Amino acid sequence: MSKLRSVIRHEYLTIVKQPSFWIVMIAIPLAIAVVGLFVYFGNQSSEDHIKEVTDNLRNVSIVDESGLINKDVVAASGLTLSPGRDTTTLREQVRTGEKDALVVFPTTLKQERKYAIYLSSNDLTQIGSVTSLANSLLKTSLFLPLGSPEIITLAQVGASGDVTVFKDGAPSGGFNDYIAPGIFLILFYIIFAFSISFMLTSVSEEKENRSMEMVLTYVKPRTLIVGKLLAVTFVTITQVAFFGALALIALLIFKQFGGEIALPLGLDLTKMTLDPMVIFLSASYLIVGFLMFAGLMTATAAAAPSAKEANNFSSVFFIGAFLPFYFITMLATDPENPIVQFLTFFPLTAPVVTLVRNTVGNLGMLEGWLALITMTLFMFASIWIAVRAFKLGALEFSQTIKLSKLFKK
Repeated sequence: MSKLRSVIRHEYLTIVKQPSFWIVMIAIPLAIAVVGLFVYFGNQSSEDHIKEVTDNLRNVSIVDESGLINKDVVAASGLTLSPGRDTTTLREQVRTGEKDALVVFPTTLKQERKYAIYLSSNDLTQIGSVTSLANSLLKTSLFLPLGSPEIITLAQVGASGDVTVFKDGAPSGGFNDYIAPGIFLILFYIIFAFSISFMLTSVSEEKENRSMEMVLTYVKPRTLIVGKLLAVTFVTITQVAFFGALALIALLIFKQFGGEIALPLGLDLTKMTLDPMVIFLSASYLIVGFLMFAGLMTATAAAAPSAKEANNFSSVFFIGAFLPFYFITMLATDPENPIVQFLTFFPLTAPVVTLVRNTVGNLGMLEGWLALITMTLFMFASIWIAVRAFKLGALEFSQTIKLSKLFKK
């Protein structure tokens, strides 16, 4: 047990003491924050420019030859209707820059549904503002007979639906049911991107620099592999805790400044559904899937003669982890499809597929437990293969270990 603790401590500290580990950990949220600030200030600048252009839209002439534009609507926008006979003169004033823009609603507006805009500048914001103004004048004039401003707004903009979803005869949280299990899916990819490769590099680099020979005189191969797996697990916990703390700090700062987080699809964190069984299964798929991939990476590193070849072989695991997203619509809508069933129990795709299906709620209880049992068996098999490959290939520097040798006594 003391040797196992020594291996865990050594591997854990070796990883977390690397400057590159913390550089990546800090650089990613920092890059996100910088991009967010650029977007924020860029939008702020754009909004100021739009406001400036909108304020300058007083030098715009409106000509209505269609008879559809209401002069009171035009007056409410701070403009006036010009007679059709002045169209040529007004167009010339736009050309010379005396006027900013001219909008002409022709007699054929109802038939062709087109109107003309003349601008003195190629400023994209001004083009968009004048076009928006023209559309607003037209729509408001057409909807004016409906009556009140509220009805006009309702006719123009429409209304949002307040969706109630029933599950097993009782109201459910709808898309809010997806938040908690969806977090585990996101965590899996964070872990997969940062932690899985540690096992590959750790074993392959120790083989290449011949330090493995010294290590094996101190501990048994099984103790070394299990220690490395547990160390990477603790590294992963460190990463999740670090990103979780940053997210919590960002949330508190955001709320301190009175901000509100607008999530897509009407998601509301305050209405997040916390189903203990769903969360348990998602956490189980995450842990078991992580250890299975870590074992396979270790086996690959032990079997390959060099780090370069190990990296080449490991690409198949990355393909397996991202392949399910090519079938995401099928996974979410057609759980009985034979392809979905195959991907649910195929070892390289099972972790992601089960996490996705558990998130959208189409993974039945029996099927969910069966998938977990199957994945657990694959996990133990991958660790056994890793230990076996390590015994055979730890000191092999010239060729890749053949698959047939792994199952020979």
